[in-house]
Amino acid sequence: MSHTQIDNCYDSHVHWQATGQNATRLLLHHLQSAGGIRGCEISQAHFLGDWLVGFGWDNNRWQDQTYPTKDVLDELFPDHPVSFSRADGHAAWVNSKALKLIGVLDEQGQVKNIPEMSGGRIVVDEQGKPTGILIDLAKSMVDQLIPEPDSNQVRSSLLQGVQTFNRAGFTHIRDVSCSEIQFDETCHLFEAGLLTLAVEQYFSADDPQDFDKALHLAKRARAENVPLVRAVGLKIYYDGALGSEGALISADYPSGSGMGLELLNRSELQNLMKLTWENKFDIAIHTIGDEAVHRVVVAAEELWTQGYKGHLHLEHVEMLRPETAKKMTGRPITCHIQPCHWLSDRRWLGEKLGDLERFVFPWRLLQESEVAFDFGSDSPIEEASLRTNLLALDESAVQGVPPLLGSALDYHSHPDKAWVPNTFSQFKEGELLSVVFKGTHLF
Repeated sequence: MSHTQIDNCYDSHVHWQATGQNATRLLLHHLQSAGGIRGCEISQAHFLGDWLVGFGWDNNRWQDQTYPTKDVLDELFPDHPVSFSRADGHAAWVNSKALKLIGVLDEQGQVKNIPEMSGGRIVVDEQGKPTGILIDLAKSMVDQLIPEPDSNQVRSSLLQGVQTFNRAGFTHIRDVSCSEIQFDETCHLFEAGLLTLAVEQYFSADDPQDFDKALHLAKRARAENVPLVRAVGLKIYYDGALGSEGALISADYPSGSGMGLELLNRSELQNLMKLTWENKFDIAIHTIGDEAVHRVVVAAEELWTQGYKGHLHLEHVEMLRPETAKKMTGRPITCHIQPCHWLSDRRWLGEKLGDLERFVFPWRLLQESEVAFDFGSDSPIEEASLRTNLLALDESAVQGVPPLLGSALDYHSHPDKAWVPNTFSQFKEGELLSVVFKGTHLF
């Protein structure tokens, strides 16, 4: 990249509050094995209430790529419940104390109840005992028990997130995980003149049971009409992640774990689509596997045929089959892709997907099918970085992923060029030179 100016430099898929939390949370990306947790320095800042929480471990990076177990956590942290989120955010590594609190183990540590669930999995060993790994909706059983940060902590995280995105050159973000306390603190940042981001805001229902609450908040945010914050839509999950083999794909994973997880059945999915569109919001749906994308597109197609009107945003779309892309042409669909995930996933894509690897990272197929898409980072799952996405596009093309046509920068500029005028970022050879927001130089 030579000297370049990008108007309204845009990261189309982020978790704003979580990005800011990275400054103080226990980060586990560096672990090379489960035992590596013994070397971590734990501080009071890593606790929420009694819970020790951390983020970022990735067993796919370890020599022994099997999931970690609760044993080492029980040894080190016998008195506190522990929940460490996997790097993709779709699995939790927990200790026995946590398993007791969610009712899976009794007070003596014996198996009490392992509920059957669709859309989630409590991993058990050969004797049927929980290992300490909870995937997707099973993880939400623990998430619901972890105390929420207070308003001061949330405000601090949001401000740190603003600085993180601005320092990476981004002036516009699309945040897909807003809660009520986050929206309140966003308003406070704006009122204090500290919000130097234009935010497309989606209100998340990580658990489908929270959808009505998220919809109510979205309506409130739209009515309040805070400048720099557009209340655009609702965010739900349809499948899991590739790394934890929860993404719904069109054949069994070679490991034997099945095809992945479907978090909503067709009727549930369409009901949430209808509610969203009837209330004049867009719906954003987490879809990573090729079969997940296909089923969501077919479900939306049925509703559009019945006369429902609404925009569908497909989050991640890490895999896409040509017949699905064909169905998407001419429809009100936008895909949000993170090229940087290729850099993280390339080591194991072939091993996990086998012949289905040919469907990964489909930006060229989307271009040829004339389906709209934007690029983002999925921060803090990956670093908010224009340079990293450009590197991924270059290196993936060398490795056989069909290359993007034209300039990647077009997919990092917000589609509404009039939103926040006189706002731009300047780069030279990938390094940020300056950021101007509403005519004011930030850097």
